[in-house]
Amino acid sequence: MQKFNGNTRIIIGLDHGYGNMKTAHRVFRTGVECFAEEPIVSMNYIKYKDKYYVIGENHLIYQGNKTDSQDFFILTLAGLAEELKFRGLHEAKVILAVGLPLAWAKSQAADFKKYLMQEQELYFSFRKETYRVHLCGVEVFPQGFAAVCSAGTMKGFNMIVDIGNGTMNVMQIVDGRPLEKSLVTDKFGVSICMKEIQKELSKSAGESIPEIMIEPMLINGLQGRTDSVAKTVSQIAEQYAGDILKRLTDYGYKDNLVHLYVIGGGGCLFRHYSDIASKENVTFIEDICANVKGYEYLAAQKQHRRTV
Repeated sequence: MQKFNGNTRIIIGLDHGYGNMKTAHRVFRTGVECFAEEPIVSMNYIKYKDKYYVIGENHLIYQGNKTDSQDFFILTLAGLAEELKFRGLHEAKVILAVGLPLAWAKSQAADFKKYLMQEQELYFSFRKETYRVHLCGVEVFPQGFAAVCSAGTMKGFNMIVDIGNGTMNVMQIVDGRPLEKSLVTDKFGVSICMKEIQKELSKSAGESIPEIMIEPMLINGLQGRTDSVAKTVSQIAEQYAGDILKRLTDYGYKDNLVHLYVIGGGGCLFRHYSDIASKENVTFIEDICANVKGYEYLAAQKQHRRTV
């Protein structure tokens, strides 16, 4: 168990996705449901300022700006609790290391910092365990780039695509140098594919099909299934994967000339429902926590430069 020193600041990275929240060691769904009274069934809830927030029973709806509601603030508390629990702590002075979509990192960083720092002294409970956090600061980095920041020199022409639930982020890196003009945030995340699948399945089933019944096929592939539901999922997922490739081509991807790095939860879908994985110059970064580990790495480097 890590012993807490009241004078020591620790860096905790959080990846605020619309599908999943990630810390360096934990992943959980982003649903937030607020209750005035303690939940009867679920133990998976935050208690904060006399309200109860059940976490992870669904996904958030894409809303563009993450500061438009309190959902991501509550999810930040849950993420802090998850990571502190992993480290054997219940109180700490914390520097948050977080990210935003590539093309929005500059324009939204100040507001996101202010949003996350709305309370510096945090006292809350998660799964009936109490946590106390003094928030010392927030560092914001571009997602996607953070996931490959320690991948080496990256010689030649490289492209990063980070496929999330809400957005797809693209960046070009030439001989280790990110190209500012290449930054693209495209509102073409996996949720678009999911909604199209749900729409088609509801036509044949006559009722709404929950995400939780479709999601495993997007993450793991069909795994031998040949039923009508699997065929519908496959057809739409293949079309979505094809549309991703078309967009990447528009953004500068050239087969056999560009090394493509695929990041994010949507990479699973891209791997299973296209032939991209068979190409030599394609690297799938399968660690879903790669971005958040990158945030922590970059924040530590930044803190080090300030002390030397």
